[in-house]
Amino acid sequence: MDDKINVSFNVEQQIDIQSLAEELKELKELKYALDKSSIVAITDAQGRITYVNELFCEIAQYSREELIGKTHRVINSGFHSKEFFKQMWSEIGKGNIWRGEIKNKKKDGSYYWVHATIVPYLNEKGKPYKYFSIRTDITKEKELEEELERSYKKYELIAEHSDNFVALVDEDGAFHYVSPTFQILLHYDLKSLEKQNVFNLIHLEDSELLKKEIQKLLNMSKGKSSRKLEFRLLHGDGRYIDVEATIKIIHNDENPLNNLVLIVMSDISVRKEVEQNLYRLAYHDSLTNFPNRPTFMNELRSYVMDVRLTNKKFSILFIDLDDFKLINEQLGHDNGDLVIVKAAENIRESIREIDLVARMGGDEFIVLLRDIKDEQDTINIVNNIIEKFQKPIVVNGKDNVLTCSIGVASYPEHGTTPEELIKNADSALTQVKQKSKNNYAVYNKKLENMSLERRIIENAMRKGLNEHQFFLEYQPKFNIHNDEIVGMEALVRWNHPDLGTIPPGKFISLAEETGLIIPLGEWILNESCKQAKEWREKGFGQLIVSVNVSVRQLQDPKFVQQVERVLKETGFNPKFLELEVTESIFADLNCITPILKRLRSLGIHISVDDFGTGYSSLSYIKHLPIDALKVDASFVKDIHKNEESKAIVRAIINLAETIGLKVIAEGIEIEEQVRALRNDGCIFGQGYFYSRPLRKEAFEEYIRSKGFITSRNIV
Repeated sequence: MDDKINVSFNVEQQIDIQSLAEELKELKELKYALDKSSIVAITDAQGRITYVNELFCEIAQYSREELIGKTHRVINSGFHSKEFFKQMWSEIGKGNIWRGEIKNKKKDGSYYWVHATIVPYLNEKGKPYKYFSIRTDITKEKELEEELERSYKKYELIAEHSDNFVALVDEDGAFHYVSPTFQILLHYDLKSLEKQNVFNLIHLEDSELLKKEIQKLLNMSKGKSSRKLEFRLLHGDGRYIDVEATIKIIHNDENPLNNLVLIVMSDISVRKEVEQNLYRLAYHDSLTNFPNRPTFMNELRSYVMDVRLTNKKFSILFIDLDDFKLINEQLGHDNGDLVIVKAAENIRESIREIDLVARMGGDEFIVLLRDIKDEQDTINIVNNIIEKFQKPIVVNGKDNVLTCSIGVASYPEHGTTPEELIKNADSALTQVKQKSKNNYAVYNKKLENMSLERRIIENAMRKGLNEHQFFLEYQPKFNIHNDEIVGMEALVRWNHPDLGTIPPGKFISLAEETGLIIPLGEWILNESCKQAKEWREKGFGQLIVSVNVSVRQLQDPKFVQQVERVLKETGFNPKFLELEVTESIFADLNCITPILKRLRSLGIHISVDDFGTGYSSLSYIKHLPIDALKVDASFVKDIHKNEESKAIVRAIINLAETIGLKVIAEGIEIEEQVRALRNDGCIFGQGYFYSRPLRKEAFEEYIRSKGFITSRNIV
């Protein structure tokens, strides 16, 4: 019996020893893992170190002998306050586990961060008698955190001192960040704003567009996640401002569902206002606020295309104020302008709401009478206008008698194209003016298609081209800041053997109507290139020669080949050739733009002549393949004394600088205009103040006598 008990006891004892051995092995493995991954230290109740592991010594750079018996003050960095350690000791002194981040100092004076867990060991009375601390090195994480904090403060500083409004939102528009500019410039409370949604700040008509653009960007590949957009943003005072926004996706590679949208907005309200003013100036007459000629022509062309699909009729009225020149001479130009305004009111009040009236210039108006039943319907409205003018126009308390003459042409009886109808209405008006005035005339097909003078000039032009009656004059272009000559504009002249010198105004428009501008234009281009090359070889410098080109030439399918042929035959370098086109090209941009691009691809410069008087639009200009804008002489003539002209020129210069174009002022006649243009930032100009157009020999003598040093180029 005793032997059985002993055997049983021995077996149980052997099992206990084996179990203890296994537990001891697990503890050793746990200690090994802990020593390799964590900084371990044990202190007594007074905080004296009684044990440190190898990793503690390695990171702190102290030997075990240097640490045992010391307190943790040996690695104190001085970063934390006394209150920090007081609270820590208070917590572990109560027997509670403490966790936190501590900045320590190595033996070499450098610093490191640890995340510490301190576990109190309690005696039978529940009081701590030693402390076991496990620390993890988090130095890299803290350095990254500090770097991010510095970056955030840096970018926050940039955002605060920028005029841009920066917002970080999620896909649904909830704010994750708003820049201080929302408070500084838009007067929002940032804390309240951060709780809102960006779409609540966007104008209702624009918010859907912004949502769609964000969705498009989110669906795009990572490298193409940026877009520009304009919309209206709500100001803190309740009004809307125009902004241009750059929208970019901030990708979250770990979780694409958490992608954010960065929206950087800039206030473009001033630019929009300038655009609207330029639009008004470009498309409307500033005196009457009626549409101008180019606007009217656009409307008429569209209307003609529409009525061709129907049986509708319409009429064109060409109106001229009788003897208005006398009123201007008697009352002065300022009061004459008031008379024009009153006359415009008379016309507007005499026609219907559906009709369109425009000021053609000077004392001429044109009216489109839409949806006319018959000729009598037109005559009734014409009589209304004439009757309205029978009453005196009162200006400054004085009565002024002013009548008008009207020429009428109706579609389709008197023409089927806008140009034909206007020409025939003008012919009918001429018949009235030659007779009694204060009346009207309907175009008569039996009337001669053109006056005797026009027929003589057309026939003479054809002969003149063959007999070399045309010649060129050159007007110098200058850098108005240093008086250096930079180029010249080639201007065609006609010396008829019987009629004498015929001004360009008499034959250029006729050449365009008859198609003679095609051979005439080729001759002008050829002569200009030959002459410019000759002057270059004589050492006149890198002068750029400018040649005027009409829309009719640009519409010629062989025009580009014609230019290439001239350049090849003359051997002229295209980079010293500039083609000047008028604003009328904007009426047919779809056709003209590719032609201008082909010309520029040859190295030729393109400028827009008479800018500001016709079709100009910012939305077109910034996309056109052009290099320069020529400010029309009508704005330059009174820039030194007329604030409106000065504002228009300044706006054109600012626009050109914004989109990288040069500006040339034409029609400079006096020094005051030069000073005004210089002050507004204009660099280049031409006009009689510098020189009238000169023939070849006179141009050469002019340069030699003035001793000009030619500038390199202007475009």
